[in-house]
Amino acid sequence: MTTVAEFAKDVLGTLQVINPVQPVSDADMQTVIRFLNRFVTRLEASGTALGWQNVSAPGEMLPVPLETELGLMYAVAMTLAPQYGVSVMPEVVAAAGNFMNEVRRDQAVATPIQPILDIPAPDGWSNRTINGSTWYVG
Repeated sequence: MTTVAEFAKDVLGTLQVINPVQPVSDADMQTVIRFLNRFVTRLEASGTALGWQNVSAPGEMLPVPLETELGLMYAVAMTLAPQYGVSVMPEVVAAAGNFMNEVRRDQAVATPIQPILDIPAPDGWSNRTINGSTWYVG
């Protein structure tokens, strides 16, 4: 698992706003943590459940499945770029899109939506039968 500090260093390195051998400043660390919490909270509100719990310290472990970390890093880097006044490399944009699509696909496979075929129609409305199932036709 990855610590929040390692994640922040990877995000800022991806944006090329820090030298990879230098430590992340406290101000930059808090900025990454704030944007990370906002991004994943929004992602979960949109229906992609990762089991997220907000993080607040560099030493904490990143509370997401390991297979989502790389996509999350690229996506947070894209979200954070305007804060640092930098442009995101096209490779990062493409990788973020690909990885986040994979995360959403994994979520859809893990929790597929099941249709409800036996909902009764309201009284006074007509019903039709299609292939043995009763469907409401308005």
